Amino acid sequence: MQCQRFLCTIFLSISVLIEIPLASKALAIAQDPEPILPFEHKKGGYGDFLAAVFAARTDDSDMAARLYNNVLSLRPTDSDLRRITFYHSVLAGNDIAIGLAKTQRDPIADLIRANDAIIKGQWQEAYRDVSRPPIDVFSQITYPLLQAWCLYGEGKKDQALAVLTKNSQGKPLSALYALHAGIMYSLSKDEEKAGQYFAIADKNFPGEDLLLTQTYGNWLVRHHRAGKAEAMVSALVKNLPFLQISTQDLENNLQKFPVQNAKQVIAQVYLAMASILQQDLASQPPDISIDQKLANKIALHTQQIFLRLALKLNPELSSAKMMLSGILAQEKHFNAAKDVLLPISPNDPLKTVIQLRVARLNALLDHNQEAEQEVKALVKAYPLSADIRQALGDLYFDRKQYKEAAETYSKVLELTSLMNSNIWPVFFARAVCYEKLGEWDKAEKDLKQALVFAPNEPMLLNYLGYSWVLKDRNLKEAQEILQKAVDIAPDEGAIRDSLGWAMIVNGQLEDGVKQLELAAETIPQDPELNYHLGVAYWKTGRHQEAINQWNVALNCQPTPEEKVLILKALQDVKENKDISINTNQKAN
Repeated sequence: MQCQRFLCTIFLSISVLIEIPLASKALAIAQDPEPILPFEHKKGGYGDFLAAVFAARTDDSDMAARLYNNVLSLRPTDSDLRRITFYHSVLAGNDIAIGLAKTQRDPIADLIRANDAIIKGQWQEAYRDVSRPPIDVFSQITYPLLQAWCLYGEGKKDQALAVLTKNSQGKPLSALYALHAGIMYSLSKDEEKAGQYFAIADKNFPGEDLLLTQTYGNWLVRHHRAGKAEAMVSALVKNLPFLQISTQDLENNLQKFPVQNAKQVIAQVYLAMASILQQDLASQPPDISIDQKLANKIALHTQQIFLRLALKLNPELSSAKMMLSGILAQEKHFNAAKDVLLPISPNDPLKTVIQLRVARLNALLDHNQEAEQEVKALVKAYPLSADIRQALGDLYFDRKQYKEAAETYSKVLELTSLMNSNIWPVFFARAVCYEKLGEWDKAEKDLKQALVFAPNEPMLLNYLGYSWVLKDRNLKEAQEILQKAVDIAPDEGAIRDSLGWAMIVNGQLEDGVKQLELAAETIPQDPELNYHLGVAYWKTGRHQEAINQWNVALNCQPTPEEKVLILKALQDVKENKDISINTNQKAN
């Protein structure tokens, strides 16, 4: 079975890495917010409660917050209900949370109160609320950053610097602390000390970092070392290639210091904390326990909370907007993901990246005309950008304009000077276009080229192997690479279906049935899989099960091509004809 290709949203990642796994620890910031509440029916309230539960379980925190607040108005003394309303209000960035935080005693409430105090300039109160970090490792090594900047806001610069400098040598996140010491010295007009700590941060950071590039880069420009500053931008763009289209804006932005006060820097602290969690979540293997999945969900909510806090302090912090947008898009809340990004400041150094993200979200929302206009405008403004051309190709692809998509992907490859492992999706996408256009030789060549760059990518292995099976070519090699794909991605039912069908075609009937039955446990409502399983049952003498399976397939909304195959099998049974293994069926 050929897996469908989906548009991917861009995820901005700031490379703050540490060796301690964090999401797997006892993160005490966010907790499971959904206990079962006993609820007495009252007019208008119960419907809101049920809708709120549904919204919460589908990660629509904005709707959940508003609906739970409606219910809370009927039961203002219900502590569990108050806690749930508070939690989803925080996740949604809803100001309801500020009032509710006054009655909550937990780490989230402390941060909400601290943020509100920071906005009001009440630094002593803010320091009090961040001086009680949770006991987990993550909080113990990150909260001192919050404490230091609250001290600085209160006017206790020496105490604040002592916290930062103490943690800038040989401790977890030492490079991050050195960076913040450099920022604090810069805001305090101590240029020499600022340069020293920026240099320490630059030397010890385990990757390229946007804030470091902007702050140290500005210091370098002011001290007549623009060449090194531009080299830092180049290194950042090389590490995060999607920033390529913003290179010139990032270089121009070096003329000004990116933060002006403690409030804006604390927003950057929350962004760094969210980035650490994102890095940890991204590094985990796909096969994890149920307990770890729950821990990861809590960590993702914690990340979302940090980003909401950051944007309360600095609504124009574009990197936080992009990261939060990515989380919302991952949860398929595309409108919310788009709204987070707007408005786009014309002075934002990442404005072009954000415009491209908005266009991609419009495509996911089926606002195709708007998306195409936005991307074409970017193509016109940046005709040499491979990333923007690829986005245009993706739009054509999703609209099944395969000729235009293939031509656009070819232009992407022409514009890509450095061929590396990141380029395989373009070859893959163009291969699919060629296959849909009936140009198999070109498609096969692109699939093989993609596998040169990504030899262990299960989607590629599956597409090439299954295509060979459908075309009755290279059947032994097809089964081998499909087996490799299943070994890499054992939980992907579509890939296991491909392997099972290859086994049936190769005459390994019993093994094929086993693979197809395993696939059916994963994707039981897939019409193509059910057709395959029906054929496999028939070939192994399980005739009634085969008929049942084809009838199931008919009820799974098959494509017109799949429906023809299923009906033909059922008709052949009626006419006592042998069921053929049709390897030339149209791939979905």
